[in-house]
Amino acid sequence: MNTFSWLLLVFSLSLTLIQPWLGAGFLLLNLLTLGLYYIDKRASIKNASRISEKTLHIAAVLGGWPAALLGQHYFRHKTQKTSFIRILWCCILTNTMLVSVASYWYYSSATIQ
Repeated sequence: MNTFSWLLLVFSLSLTLIQPWLGAGFLLLNLLTLGLYYIDKRASIKNASRISEKTLHIAAVLGGWPAALLGQHYFRHKTQKTSFIRILWCCILTNTMLVSVASYWYYSSATIQ
């Protein structure tokens, strides 16, 4: 495993210490996203029915973007298509902003009470 994989695992485990359901959900979503990339790569090799890019982007914006980046790297999948990469980075930014705003809102309202 490379450094990014270890960081993903440590982050998932640290989330589990804070909120067990949050860490488990994050880990499951990332495993699902990695599986989608694997299945799509195998389908592209065999010229079989593919997973839509929209589905891959939805998985990324919901929080599976670390696994999407990992899947791109390990499976060498969707690395040349610039439009896909551009949208993936927009998904990453969107997810990061939404999580940041939600965390700020949650923790700022928790400290007021």
